[in-house]
Amino acid sequence: MSTMTEDRDNTPAAPPLHDAELVGMPRCKRCNLTYLVTKSTSALRLTYCSFLCELGDLGFSMTGLETMQRKPKDQPSPAPTGEPLSVE
Repeated sequence: MSTMTEDRDNTPAAPPLHDAELVGMPRCKRCNLTYLVTKSTSALRLTYCSFLCELGDLGFSMTGLETMQRKPKDQPSPAPTGEPLSVE
């Protein structure tokens, strides 16, 4: 027997999910589908299954909200003096 194969990690792959395990999976708040939290592309992984569900439900994404910058305020216009404008 060769020693080359003895040092390999012989851990089996994870077994497929059963019905009882599927019941315990979270459901997306928007589309109501079950999903794996580790596979979610949403920033709110425990609530939405994907970025698109997050964007569709909230109207914005948390990632976009975190990177958003404030728009500088415009300079205030001078207060009206109460005199009518002359039209010539």
